[in-house]
Parts: sequence; structure tokens; C-alpha cells
Amino acid sequence: MMRSGLRSVLACLSLVGAPAAAQGPLHVDITQGVASPLPIAIPEVSSGPVIGAPNAGDIGIALSHIIRDDLLSAGLYRLVNVEERFSADQEVVFAPFMRAGAQALVIGRAQAADDGHLTYECLLYDVFGGRVEASQKIFVSMAEWRRAAHKCADMVFSFTTGDPGHFDTRLLFVAVDGQPPEQGGHLVAADYDGANANALTHGRQLVAMPNFSPDSRRFVFMSYEEMQPKLLVADTHSGQATTLNIPQGLPSAPRFSPDGRSVIFSLARDGDADIYTIDLASGSVRQLTNTAGADTSPSYAPDGMSIVFESDRSGEQQIYVMAADGSRQRRISFGSGAYASPSWSSRDDMIAYTHVENGQLRIGVMKPDGSGRRIITNGPHDEDPSWALSGRAIAFQRTNAGGLRSMLWITDLTGKAQHPVHTQGSASDPAWSGKRP
Repeated sequence: MMRSGLRSVLACLSLVGAPAAAQGPLHVDITQGVASPLPIAIPEVSSGPVIGAPNAGDIGIALSHIIRDDLLSAGLYRLVNVEERFSADQEVVFAPFMRAGAQALVIGRAQAADDGHLTYECLLYDVFGGRVEASQKIFVSMAEWRRAAHKCADMVFSFTTGDPGHFDTRLLFVAVDGQPPEQGGHLVAADYDGANANALTHGRQLVAMPNFSPDSRRFVFMSYEEMQPKLLVADTHSGQATTLNIPQGLPSAPRFSPDGRSVIFSLARDGDADIYTIDLASGSVRQLTNTAGADTSPSYAPDGMSIVFESDRSGEQQIYVMAADGSRQRRISFGSGAYASPSWSSRDDMIAYTHVENGQLRIGVMKPDGSGRRIITNGPHDEDPSWALSGRAIAFQRTNAGGLRSMLWITDLTGKAQHPVHTQGSASDPAWSGKRP
């Protein structure tokens, strides 16, 4: 049954439909993969001085700007500018927003809590209905004040799309240290927009291919400490790491299973590479593939019942799918060029991949059966896609034309809303977290 107001969006996110009328139900309308953005107003709401707040000016206004940046980055919203600034206790008057054409309105009110935390009341209004459609009271530590805005944007995103928001999440990536031939790297975790970056590993050993656990409390990665390749699982907060006891060989592409109980990875031995899993509790290792060539880059479906991976068993890198026990292996990519680094969407409806053709690398998406292939980026060298929690955005690595610097970028599924993630220096191997603790 279709519900009134902003809730109607849940019935409108399909591949057919028409844009909403000016005063019709509020929704994000998606037609053939192209979004008809929801007109939304996010005015500055002044909080006045907040005791203990970081040096961010008026923290209420700063939070309003972060919410704007979050929602605009999704490609599903169109910002309606109304030259009006609110105070935290001001009554909402809808007429100016209605005249400007806004269908939705987000108001956030910040105030200091007695225990040194920040309280942020986030309200989503239906402008033409003149009512609150969703609200949330958010409590964060003052040191993590930016999370209040991300949580507010998540509420709006979730209500208007039916999918979980991906703004209060983290990106894990490799930051490059030094210059060749002494170049190394360390792992960094940052907010999805690049803010609040902190190093998770130290030293000059080569690290690569990190991946978050489903609960975002652990991460797995490759390390070449003293030129000995190994896989490690580490705690996100303490940094304490454990080396996985795997067979001899060159490991790569580790990823957690959806339940967090095992790690799947590729292991190169005797000229071939196959896919294995290791149970983290028992240490039991199981081999899933055993074919000529290289099988690598495994990624689980959200239910853990299927695995997508790349293999060159046909002579060129292509994408295959198999059951979780290694049975029923089948190729799903048949277009021109090569296909690599597949990643299964958290919505279970798409697989992202790196498409390689004529020396160019691009990010593409396809359905799990291989149909509906389309390329969504056009940078000089785009690779290593990682899905957002929402299933509506993808982080990837973009290297400049000279091959001298790599950066992290984020794209929506249409490829029209792309933007860089601001990091210090070169960054590679992005991995997007799930919901933060």
C-alpha cells in the first residue's frame, strides 16, 4: 500500500515511473537508472556558542553544511537555496520553502549535553504537507561532532530511499609513504568524506588490499613485512593484529564472510592461484577452486551463499560466480575486454567490477547473472570498486594519466555524481565499512 508524504518514496524506487509533480508526493524517482532528484532545502541553523565544541565556528551551521554535502554527493537530491538562517529555537515557517520549490526540508538543532556530549535533533519535513515525516535525536561525543550530521543525513537518505544511509561510515585505504625505491605504505581509516583520518598501521613495510569486517570492528589486510607475504586480522581500535596461519604461497585479496566468522582469499602456489577460506575460530582452511590459471578477488553475496571472483582460466580475466562451497562455477562476463576485481553489492542486485580494454580501466556494474552491463566511470585509470552500505554508491581508486598519483573517488550508480575523497597524499585500495559501532 502506498503511504502519503515522503514515505511514498519506498513505492517509487523502481525502473519505471515519471517525475513527481510540483506539489505531488515527495520521493526520489529513478527511471532507467537515472534519478529525478528530490528538491530539498537544508537551511543554516545557528546553535550559538556550544561549550566544549571544537574550533568549527557555529557548530550548528557547520553541521548543516555537512548534511548538504552528504546528500548532494548521493546524486538523488537537488538543493533548494532559501536565503534564511534559523536559530535553534525558531518556529518553522514553510511558505518561503514552498515558494522556492522545495518538497522536503531538513532542520537540525544542536545543543551541548550535561555530560560533555552533543545532542542533535534532526527533523525531516514534508513542505507541502506541513508536517514532520521523520525525526531522530542524535547523541555523539563532542570529539565526534561531525557524526551528528552524517547520522542526520543517513536518516533522510533511509527515509526517502528505503536503503540504509552510507554517510556515517568509514573508508579504509592504503596511504603511500616515501618515494621509490624506498616507497612503503600504511593503512588509514577515515570518515567516508576523508575527514578524521587516523593511521591503523605504522612502519615502512608494504601493506595492501584491506577489508573491513561486517561489524566494522576488525579489518584484514596483506603485509609484506621483511618481504614475507602474510594475511593479518587486526582490531580497528586497539590495532592488535593476528597473523592468519595459511598454507605457503602468495596470498592476496582477503575479505570477510558476511557473518564475520571466516576470511576468503586467493593463494598463488606453483604457478597457479586458487581461492581458499579460513575459519577464524578453528583455523581450518578449505580450498574452493582448483583450476589452471589464476582465480582471485573473491567477494561474497550478502547472504553468504554465493561468491563472485575473477579468473583467467579462459585465457583472459573474466568474472565467475560459484556456490559458497566452490560448486557450480560459471562464467557471467562475456563482453569485450577483460573483467577484474568484482565486488557484490550489499543490496544483492549488482556486481561492480573493473573493465579493462585498450589500455583503459573503468568501473562497471552488472546484474549477478551478468546481464545489464554498463560502464559508469571515465577516468584515466579507475579500478578496485568497493560498495557503500546503501548499495547506491561505489568507492574506487583513480590514478592520473601519468601514473604518478592515485586518489580515492566515489560515484553514484549513474556515474553522474562523482567526486574525490580528500586525503593527504596518494591513496589506494579503498574498502568501505558497514555500519559504525
